[in-house]
Order: sequence, then structure tokens, then C-alpha cells
Amino acid sequence: MSTTKEMKTATASTMQSAYHPFDQLTGDEIIQVAAITRQAKPTIDFVFNTITLKEPKKDIMLSYLGWDTSKPRITNVEREALVIALEKKTMKCYEGLVSLSSNTLKTWKYIPDVQPILTMDEMFDVEELVIKDEKVRQECLELGITDMSQVFSDPWAIARHLSHPGREKRMMQALMYMRTCEDDNQYAHPLDFVPIIDLGRMEVVSIERIRPRDSKFTRPTIPTQNHNFLPEFVGEENYRKDVKPLIIQQPQGVSFTVKGSEIDWQKWNMRISMNYREGLVIHNVSYQDGAEKRPLFYRISLSEMVVPYADPSAPHYRKHAFDVGEYGLGLCTNSLALGCDCLGSIYYFDANFNDHEGKPFHVPSAVCLHEEDYGILMKHTDYRNGRAHTIRSRRLVVSQIVTVANYDYGLYYYFYQDGTFEYEVKATGELNTHVLAEDETTGGFGTIVAPQINAQYHQHFFTMRIDPMIDGQKNSVQQVDTYTLDYPTGHPKNLTGNGFTSKYTTLKDTKEGQSEANYATSRFWKIVNQDRTHPYAKTPVGWKINSGHTAPFYARHDSLVAERAGFAKKTLWVTPYDEDQMFAGGFYCNQSGGDDTVEVWANRNKQNIEQEDIVLWYTFGITHLPRVEDFPIMPVEYCGFTMKPCNFFIANPALDVPPSNIKVNRSVLANADKKDDCCSNKL
Repeated sequence: MSTTKEMKTATASTMQSAYHPFDQLTGDEIIQVAAITRQAKPTIDFVFNTITLKEPKKDIMLSYLGWDTSKPRITNVEREALVIALEKKTMKCYEGLVSLSSNTLKTWKYIPDVQPILTMDEMFDVEELVIKDEKVRQECLELGITDMSQVFSDPWAIARHLSHPGREKRMMQALMYMRTCEDDNQYAHPLDFVPIIDLGRMEVVSIERIRPRDSKFTRPTIPTQNHNFLPEFVGEENYRKDVKPLIIQQPQGVSFTVKGSEIDWQKWNMRISMNYREGLVIHNVSYQDGAEKRPLFYRISLSEMVVPYADPSAPHYRKHAFDVGEYGLGLCTNSLALGCDCLGSIYYFDANFNDHEGKPFHVPSAVCLHEEDYGILMKHTDYRNGRAHTIRSRRLVVSQIVTVANYDYGLYYYFYQDGTFEYEVKATGELNTHVLAEDETTGGFGTIVAPQINAQYHQHFFTMRIDPMIDGQKNSVQQVDTYTLDYPTGHPKNLTGNGFTSKYTTLKDTKEGQSEANYATSRFWKIVNQDRTHPYAKTPVGWKINSGHTAPFYARHDSLVAERAGFAKKTLWVTPYDEDQMFAGGFYCNQSGGDDTVEVWANRNKQNIEQEDIVLWYTFGITHLPRVEDFPIMPVEYCGFTMKPCNFFIANPALDVPPSNIKVNRSVLANADKKDDCCSNKL
């Protein structure tokens, strides 16, 4: 993560009126929170794990935002921060609630048997510790490595270690690699041992060797062939010479407006925020439908994700990364580069997070906002007279990119002119690799992408937390299945056998609200407001949600990873709104046992979800059986989901999008002289 340290002097909270209640904490506020906490707890020697905005309660915000008109509108909201701190000697975890409005520590409590998120400070400390450890040095000597500056590690969460069960100790594991020179691709040189680190003692407590499974060798050699992709290794002379510039321009400026963290684009309105864990969050989404501003979603975020690996042997069974709950997408966010990560006319938002001392670090250009052409939105040609009517599609893109060790994820929120919302993940970066002995096989759990380099099978699951308010706070979910008529061909009700129909099932409680994708019935779900009926369709107004990327969860449902990642077992969970249920894998996900997950909440007791304030937990993902073509760096793999208005508007809401023409977009014929192009001459 590229960051710029920001050290400021704490200021009084006189600027709070300038902040919207959803705005992330500023650098000054982070310093202020740390000072208040230290002053209130001078006897505890702790480090700041997390300092983040404590979002106001939903009922307060619904009034503040103007959606709840049942009582006088709230115009002043207390600004609060959540503090998570670790006592240095004991690694005991404390939670504090700080009021920035009154400069007080309102609450402080010890939270037993938990381990909070792993921080960048800890990862850097572990990397430094590992290469200085004598046991690690001895392992490297046996492998022929004498220069420890060539040795690198990726610190990983330990999941649940059989020799270190529970959460009393704060633990990590380090996956080991070597580089032959600076900026060499370390994943081309994996090592065969894993140090286990006690963060409380800051000590390597043991080392695990990864034994070859079907080899005459007791230990593999290090693959020394380089596999690089950076420009200085590829060489400018080897780049393609037939790639000409593709320039995206908006000569009259952008079509969106930004005020603080509020975004207006055509008929869409929303707010964004950044936090250490979910990263980019979308708040208070509405759509202007004629004279009516219609509420759609209170809050949308990537709540959790898990990447379970397929190899059941040690230590690979512990490789199931919860990149949201264990590392934090905010903490792992990139500082984006103009002209590389985002093209065209770009608006950037920055982000602020904290280090262990309670000082802010600033990530410039953490969120990218821009518009993209997206091909044809709609078109019809009258075959009788040849008249064609074409409307090109444009979408608003709000995005961030995160790097979590070897993997990079582009996370994209798309808003379209026809009311469609889409979320897309672009997975790229480098494969997590494991060394093989010269005669060793993958055992059926991976792909040999280069000599002695095994890229193990794995999956990526992403669970979105969708808090809807479709035309109001009370919503329901319908499951929609399409099926062939039961009547055989020749039956009076299906004479020619072509009949099929659909079935709408309203999910009434948290037991029914657990559902899986079904390609046989083209299943999708519809979020509806049963208090408002569409005048034409005579059905509740709503929005449909579906995805073409709903992979089955291949780990057994009583496995270690399934216990911790129960959210991945189903495509959809629906639960009543609970302000303490924000993360599908639990708030304290690190080293968790799976006792605080959406699976547990949904099965604890049967709760009503029909025409209530509900939350949808929607899981999508991909199964990755690596290809040789994914090495040394992986082309993007795409996955995501869409939500579309479904009997919500009175007609196509994009009818008022202007038709496309070359005077506006300045298209030219590739095989014609520019002077013969009428548009280029006139504009």
C-alpha cells in the first residue's frame, strides 16, 4: 500500500458541523480521538488497533436524511469514534467509544477471547522479525541461502492452528519466498517452511516444514528460474509495437457533481465513505423519478470475503484468507494513479486511517470516480424504412483497488442510466505458490505453472451486505423460479409442449431466507415493498438481484473453513436489521471459531423478515483452477452481481437519455482521411 504519513496537531472539535455524519474521520479527528483515549486511560500501555467512525444509529439517520417523517426531523447528530486497542504485554482487547462532540471517552470495556484485525504495522514487524530469527536462518542455510536480504515473507492470519487453538494468543504464520534481486518476483521462488509467530511475545515459536507428498526427496530445492513481469525485466524492445494511443476525453467536463462525499449523477444520488475494514461504502442511494425522489438503499458494502484453498494437508488447510475481517480492505487500499488505474476525467477521494501510535496516515486518491461509455443502452431499427434509433449507455464508476499480499482486487460500483446497479470484482495480481520437489506432483490440488511451482486450487467468495429501503424502510424478498409446465405435450393446457411459467415465493422468516442459486430454474430474488403496488403489473414494486457467478462452496460443510465462513454456504441470507450485525464473518473474525456469523444469526431463532427492516447478505464468487497463463501475473478474472428495477418505474427510465451522434462523440472512420470526416471538420 502506498501511503503518505500525515502528522498533525490535534484541534478542538469546532469543525464538526462541517462534517456529514457518514463522513470518515479526518487526520485531525484521529489524533483527537487518540489523545482523548490516552488521557482517560493513562495506566494502560496499549497500541491503537483501530480508530474509525462510529456510524450513527439508523433510526437517527433516517430522520436526519429526511426519509422518516413520523417525528420532528433530527438536524444535529453526535460525532463518535470507535476505538479498538490492544494492551501491549497481554494482548488484551479493549473497545472504547469516544465522543468528538463532547471530547469524552463515553465507554471503555475489556472484550475477552477475541483477536481484532491484523494491521499493516504488525505485518511489517513480522516481516522484519522473521528474517532476523535464528531458526529461520538455519532453514535458509539448509536450502543454500546465505544472504538473508534475499528472503521475504507474506504474513498471513493463522486461521485456527491445531497446536495453538483458541484466541488467547495473537498469532500469525509467514509464507516464505526468495528473491534473486531487488524487485524480482518472489512467487517464482517459494520456500518449503512456515514460521509461526506469537505477536504478543513477538517471537517465532515454531517452524513447520512442508514435506513432499509423493517424492523420493525429503526436501525440495528452490526453483531458481526467474519469472518476471515488471518493465525493466521484460524490456522495452519486447513490448508490442502496434498499440496506438486510446484517448478518453470529455471536452465539456463531467456529468456528475460532488459536494463533500455526496455524489449527484443524472437521476442518481448517493454518499460514499471509506473505513479501515470494508473500504468503500455506498450510503443513502436514491433515484429521481419525475417529481419523486425514491429511496433505494440505505447502505451497501462488501461485508466479508474468504479465499479457501483446496489442499487438505498441513499447513495448507489454514490458507483461507478473510481479506475483509482479517486484514481490512481499507488498510490494504491502493493510492490510484491517473491514466493507469482510471482513465478519462477523474475525481479522486482520499482516505485516512491510523497507525499503532494513534497517528493518522493518509492515502491520497484512494477512491476513483469517473464515467465510462458502456456500448449500446438500447436500439431499434424499423426494417420497413431503415430508420435506426440508437442510445449509447454511460455508467458512473466508483471504485477502489486493494492489494492483499499476492492478490489484487479491483472493486467497482457501477450506476447505469436505466436504473441498473452493478458490483464487480476484478481479481488480478499473483498466484499464491507452493514449491514442489523435482519429482513431486500436485496431488490433484493444483496446477504446475512453471517447473517446481504449484499454484493451488482455491475459490473466492464475496458477501455483500445490502441494506435496502425500496420506497421505504419496510421491505420483503421474493424468490423467483421459472419452470416447465407440469402438463405433458398434447394436454389441453400445454398442447404443443412449449409452456413455461414463473413462481414468486415470499420469504417469510430467517429459515426461509436462506437460499441457494439454481440454474435449473433461472432463480433470482426480488426486493419488494408490499405497501406499494405497481399500477400496471399489479405486483409490489421492487428490484431484482442476480448473478452469473455463484460458485458452490466445495469444502465440506463441517470443515474448519466452513465453520468460520458459513456465509459462503448459501447464495442469499435475509435477516432483520441489527446494528451489531455488520460483518458476515463476525466483528472479531481473526482467529474466530465461527460463533458470530450470519449463519449463526439466521439459525439462532426464527425471525420475521416479511415487510420488515431487513438486510440481504448476497454471496457470489469464482472457483479458480489456475492456468499456466495466470503466471507470473494473472490477467483479470471478473465476478459480481446486478440489481435492476423490476416493475418499479412506470416505463423504461432511460427514455429521456439523448440519442447518440458523431457530432457529440466525434467518432471517425479508421480507414478514411480525417479531412473527409464531416464531424471532425465541423467540431
